[in-house]
Amino acid sequence: MLVLLARCSKGSYRELIRYEKGRTTKKQIVRMVLLIFLVGMGGMYLAGFICYGDIPYLPSMMIAPIHPALAIINALVLPVSTAIAEDALYLGCGVNGIRNKYAAVILPAFFFALQHCFIPTLPDVRYIVYRFLSFLPLTVLLCIDYQKKRDPVPIMIGHALIDVATVTWIIATSLAPGFYEMMCSL
Repeated sequence: MLVLLARCSKGSYRELIRYEKGRTTKKQIVRMVLLIFLVGMGGMYLAGFICYGDIPYLPSMMIAPIHPALAIINALVLPVSTAIAEDALYLGCGVNGIRNKYAAVILPAFFFALQHCFIPTLPDVRYIVYRFLSFLPLTVLLCIDYQKKRDPVPIMIGHALIDVATVTWIIATSLAPGFYEMMCSL
């Protein structure tokens, strides 16, 4: 859909996200990966404390086992596809598409965080608020960084790596169900 959107505006996916080959340095990638992990985990812990009074609050259903074949497919597809789709949508379309510099951060960050409220979908208001607050600091950081630098590569790599961490847990619990029970008892 994003490629079609870019083509309709007489551009390409690379132009949508403002990708420039050779622009990104290894230092920028390492910096962003560390920021994503620190702010992502910090946001999750802070939101857990606000909503549940626990640090760390780690809902076990986030790493619940699934069929092993699905876990492996998830591990191969999720990190790359979400970085390509989500970052292009919220940064390329959102940040790049909104003229007001404050709205260009606030709106995409809000909807980026809101999207994560429903993974997994639970009809529990406190859980939905927890997920939103978990992601909001990170999505604001990503939108501000992208707005300043217009370099999607460090963000996309960091996003993919944090998703790799998530799918690694899911593979572990799916291939060794006893591991999930152990994690739930902690």
